[in-house]
Amino acid sequence: MSGDERRTGARFITELSVVLRPSKGGPALDDRATAHDVSVKGFKVETQAQLAENTIVSFTLELPMGASASGTGRVVWSNRETFATWAGVEISSMSWGDKRRLSRLLNPDRADWERLTNLCLKLVMALTVIAAAHRVLLSAPLRGLVASLAPKIIALLVMGWALVGMLKRGKR
Repeated sequence: MSGDERRTGARFITELSVVLRPSKGGPALDDRATAHDVSVKGFKVETQAQLAENTIVSFTLELPMGASASGTGRVVWSNRETFATWAGVEISSMSWGDKRRLSRLLNPDRADWERLTNLCLKLVMALTVIAAAHRVLLSAPLRGLVASLAPKIIALLVMGWALVGMLKRGKR
């Protein structure tokens, strides 16, 4: 790589396992390489394979939690040292889903959408209960019906609460 900086996107300090293959298929060039400074545009790779400039390679980045991102890239620079080859790989093609997965890893979303969704659902349920309670309090026949069904309603609520707890434990 020349002295001028060619990066156009932000790089993030990362170390991900990467498998390098020839672009036309075949056995892996290196199945234990390490990708450093990964971005959605490229990465620096530390490998035992000898990579020449302008070589096209296929790669599979191993992301956390068993995910991966695959694509093809072009070696834009290469430097052979005593124990490894260091090279810059510019990503030339990657599926939309893999690019999105990689982008999420590098730029985690600031909002916790799952938590916000759960809070909104709880709010809607609470408002529904309040509206129903208001209606019951205003109607004498409904008050009598609720009073006679109260033990069953309480039992259903407790069973529902227990079921939700069991389902949450099952997800872990």
